[in-house]
Amino acid sequence: MRKIHPMLNYLNNNYITVAPDSDVKDAMNKIVLESQEETMIDYVYVIDKKTKLLGVIDLKDMIIARSPKKMESLMDKTFHYLKEDTQIDEAIDTVQKYDLEMVPILNHFGHLRGVFTAENALDLLKEGALETYHNLASTKETKPNPRAIDKMKSRLPWLLILLFLDLFTSSILSSFQATIASVLVLSYFQTMIFDTSGNISTQSLASTVINISLNPKLILKRQLLKELSIGLINTIITAAFGFLVAYIFLVILKEPRAFQISSIVGVTLLISLFIGTLTGSVIPIIFKKFNIDPSVASGPFMTTINDVFSLLVYLGLATTFLL
Repeated sequence: MRKIHPMLNYLNNNYITVAPDSDVKDAMNKIVLESQEETMIDYVYVIDKKTKLLGVIDLKDMIIARSPKKMESLMDKTFHYLKEDTQIDEAIDTVQKYDLEMVPILNHFGHLRGVFTAENALDLLKEGALETYHNLASTKETKPNPRAIDKMKSRLPWLLILLFLDLFTSSILSSFQATIASVLVLSYFQTMIFDTSGNISTQSLASTVINISLNPKLILKRQLLKELSIGLINTIITAAFGFLVAYIFLVILKEPRAFQISSIVGVTLLISLFIGTLTGSVIPIIFKKFNIDPSVASGPFMTTINDVFSLLVYLGLATTFLL
């Protein structure tokens, strides 16, 4: 089976190399003579006759140095590098983590093949972000100027699905009409619960989709546990804060059942926010397992699903404890 070398698609050959026994004066002359507008001279690479990378020199160190110093005395033998088979996400992480303008790409024998630049990393991040954004928005409009009919075809299916789900939400509301009519104050907190649940779900969804997209070798179980842990902590804090805000608000309104209603708000937030975290984390992972692009688990779709769960929990608790 042929081995895949992702880095070979992003080789940049606009860099300077010098021999280890070169004098600093001769090396500087070479930089001046060989450099062009697109040449990257942040670092100079020291290679032997077989192009094996021996070390890296910061241009600033070369400028400060004086003849007869040799390159081998200036070079740093410990340096960051990429291999031909390094995954794209690892390459981007290396550039970001160590704030590098360029990273050498080596083959199996340590020979210099080219460099991966910060510009490459930025372009790849932009491409990935754009594709993810289109998917999260439930549209596949990736062309610069798509036709109107193409726009309609990409958006209409999701709009119809969301319309159906919204009708389901409306039917739930009608089922609890007696509860809403009896305790009108419940409607005050409905929007807060929906929006907060949607927000935490979108956060988990975005984090999971981005991690899956950038890291093909991502351990899905670890990602799920991480998101659920973060979501649980945020859920407890947000639910407690929601209870407190609702209680103060109802006390100001002189609502006789302020504690009961604010407790229902707090418990609803606790349940719906955790469900939001769960759906935002699990659905992209399930899609991944079935080889479906996880980013098609769109933000609007997830938000509507969470609205249904939140409404059932909120009005269900209110009906049980207030009527």
